[in-house]
Amino acid sequence: MAFPTPPPPPPPPPSLTAELEPAGTEARRPPTDEEIQRILSSQPKGLEPYSPFQDFSITAIIGYVAGAAMVLTGLSSQGKTADQHTAQAVNVAGGFTVICLASICRHTKRLSSKRDP
Repeated sequence: MAFPTPPPPPPPPPSLTAELEPAGTEARRPPTDEEIQRILSSQPKGLEPYSPFQDFSITAIIGYVAGAAMVLTGLSSQGKTADQHTAQAVNVAGGFTVICLASICRHTKRLSSKRDP
């Protein structure tokens, strides 16, 4: 009578380094002194001081003020003739246009400041 073959031995337990490194990757090399100095000298973007006025330009501020003045002037004027009504409409429409252009100026500056070479 033949005895059955014993079961194969269990696989060895995984090592600690095998759990940390994904399969098929090489061991990472330590950074050089130059790389360490470059990393230490660079400041992370999240730690840069943020100013709420960094996205504004002088042109945008002038546009907001001028547009608001035009809109207020157009809305507060009491026109009695057709020419005064036309001037009032042009003032209000021009004021809103200047405000929109100031917003475009501000948005363009904000987008261009995010691009770092």
